[in-house]
Amino acid sequence: ALPICRNVELTATELKVVRFVAQGKANREIAKLLDVSQRTIESHVSNMLGKTGLHNRTELARWAIESQMA
Repeated sequence: ALPICRNVELTATELKVVRFVAQGKANREIAKLLDVSQRTIESHVSNMLGKTGLHNRTELARWAIESQMA
């Protein structure tokens, strides 16, 4: 089971990014969609992993779906 990540504050951009992650999009696709660098997306994903205590994109996607963010 995933840890319960309560009261995680995501920025508007992080919310967009996590929704795309939940849709299974790769960082480079997300970067194109948001017109930023792939490094920026990697940074957002990394920040969200830190905030949520999750370990990878798969857990992040599942958390977003289970939290009804996606």
